[in-house]
Amino acid sequence: MEANNEDAPQHARFWQEQARRYDRAVRLLNRRFDEMARAVASSVQGCGEVLEVAAGTGLVSQRLAPKVGRLVATDTSTEMLKILEGRLNAGSHSNVEIRIADAQALAFDDQTFDAVVMANLLHLLPEPALALREARRVLRPGGVLCAPTFCHGEHLLAHGVSRVLAMVGFPVVTRFSGDSFGRLFKQEGLRVQERQRFPGVLPLCFIVARRDLRAPASPRQA
Repeated sequence: MEANNEDAPQHARFWQEQARRYDRAVRLLNRRFDEMARAVASSVQGCGEVLEVAAGTGLVSQRLAPKVGRLVATDTSTEMLKILEGRLNAGSHSNVEIRIADAQALAFDDQTFDAVVMANLLHLLPEPALALREARRVLRPGGVLCAPTFCHGEHLLAHGVSRVLAMVGFPVVTRFSGDSFGRLFKQEGLRVQERQRFPGVLPLCFIVARRDLRAPASPRQA
């Protein structure tokens, strides 16, 4: 796992500027993106209260909304959320609340949600473990965490493509391999239940984990 630090404000500007290009870009990087989105929806199907962190333009949200009781879709980019809102309104999804939220400091009470989804996020964060702790904190005991992410360090092609993307401003921070991604969950006390890999120019590593029924919530970070 290779880390590379970037400034958070620079990240925010990047996503504001790239919001209109996002959908095409992720599908070019992995042609199985839509298959992954369907797998995410299946992993939380039937859950009552679901939080989606870094929902972006709603490519995953549109799959989630029909499968769950209530979806709170969040992101830090207002431009992304505008596209998400239009997409969900077009699908007449009335069970979705859209909010600005920071994955590393979620403004929700402990044990609020039955499931948390954070797709294509953890490789972008300087402290991915902190985002997992926050997800674990807001999950109810036994709750589901589904967190697929692009693994920029999975093989030589992915690493090379990642380096090129970094040169043009893409804010990748951590170049996970599938193995290092899985270890991160175990280190944060999350019980991995399912793992999948969606091959592509940048592979998508898909993990479904649960918060232990007996474990206390992770303390909120100062």
